[in-house]
Amino acid sequence: MQAVDKIRDTADSHDRLFFIEVMGRDAGMIALLGGIGSGAEIILVPETKTRVDRIVDVLNRGWNRKKSSMIVIVAEGDDSGGAYKIAREVKQRFVRFDTRVSILGHVQRGGSPSCADRVLASRLGVAAVEGLRAGHVRDMTGIINNMVVYTPLNHVVNNKAKFPSDLMRIAEILSL
Repeated sequence: MQAVDKIRDTADSHDRLFFIEVMGRDAGMIALLGGIGSGAEIILVPETKTRVDRIVDVLNRGWNRKKSSMIVIVAEGDDSGGAYKIAREVKQRFVRFDTRVSILGHVQRGGSPSCADRVLASRLGVAAVEGLRAGHVRDMTGIINNMVVYTPLNHVVNNKAKFPSDLMRIAEILSL
């Protein structure tokens, strides 16, 4: 989100449309949450089909509202083929802004943990050791509803989390 905020500052001052590619080869949660948090106009994720017509419609609405910049967040695993490819395709149909692409890559990893991050790590670390001592040798330690839980690793590996379509709906509403 911080990287996107910095890019938006540049986009605002130069009337630019940025396509920002983030990690997410198999899942779009980084793109989705980062896009909502940074106010992206469009978020492209592997879990949904990319429609260039829809992208151009959203960009035109923003142009008509006199927006000085626009941000499209692209998860690297999106079906569009990545930020460079979708940017070229959109630019052919939406020429009003100077278009740029930025690949965040692994720059988005790391950083100083927040207090909540440190407390979570402490809770999970203690629970993992206590779980091992109690016989949870093939389980993952986690938190559900603010309670420590142990989930069998085969369940974690073999079951894909459901994509939160309610968050995508929120992102679309906020981009209007």
